Amino acid sequence: MDKALELIKLLGQSDDYFERQKAAWALVNLGESAIDVVAKALEGGEFSDLRYKSAWILGKIGNPRSIEPLTRAMLNDPDHVVREWCAAALEALGSPKAAPALALAMKRDSSKDVRLRAAMALRGLKAAKELRELLRYAEPEIRGLAITGLAKIGHRESLDEVGSLLQDEDVEVRRRAAGYMGEFACDEALRYLTCALQDSEPAVRAEALKSLGEIKGERACDLALEALKDEDWQVRYTAVTTLGEIGHNKALEALVEVMFGTDDEEIRAWAAWSLGEIKDPRAVEHLKKAYRTCPMEVMKKARDSLVEVFKVEL
Repeated sequence: MDKALELIKLLGQSDDYFERQKAAWALVNLGESAIDVVAKALEGGEFSDLRYKSAWILGKIGNPRSIEPLTRAMLNDPDHVVREWCAAALEALGSPKAAPALALAMKRDSSKDVRLRAAMALRGLKAAKELRELLRYAEPEIRGLAITGLAKIGHRESLDEVGSLLQDEDVEVRRRAAGYMGEFACDEALRYLTCALQDSEPAVRAEALKSLGEIKGERACDLALEALKDEDWQVRYTAVTTLGEIGHNKALEALVEVMFGTDDEEIRAWAAWSLGEIKDPRAVEHLKKAYRTCPMEVMKKARDSLVEVFKVEL
């Protein structure tokens, strides 16, 4: 205890950065015997620098005894940096007992950085129960973070709950819901993405296409092909690149049509790239023609596909 007190004093008072770092690691190495002293510094230290370093130390020690002081500090410390470090430390402890407090921090903390760090901690703890409950929270930002968290932990059991949020009033929530579907190559996800592709907001439609690129397969290809005629430039662009990521040769003729069409030059260029990604040898003659006759950006992508994918010498 005396050693821990000495190190905490040094951590809080030294003007030498390296001396403070050495003291912090020494406290980590003391382990459980330092917890009470460090926890007291966390909750009662005069300077935020000492408090957030104390949170870091407790996270590194990794003992569940630290959950309560870290939780109290995360919910009550006046400095958002300290609260953020507490959330990170609670994740490092790896205990599901920290999940309810992290969910509470997401709901009520005034700092976006703290809310985001708490969401990341819930993800790290694979706290599906708390994340699912947050899907129904009034604040759109929190619903969106919960969706992403469930996607990152691969929680397929939430698919229908997240799917219902494709009707949410908030665009970002709908976009994240469309992104969630890309984690699951199943008929239900494709059904929800079919709905998302009809969304009034281009950002949601584009995100749905990105998810199709993750799922792949013929059905995903069919849906992406339908989006080539979308009224929005970004959606058409994403449809073209998605078809390359899916890699199904069913898209060959449509991509050739785009490459030689009248759309934006960048979209036409990426159609040439996608023809390479599909790797269908029937694309070679079309790409050669594009290399000879199309505008510069299209010509460059056609050349890249010919040389890098089909090993054609030009």
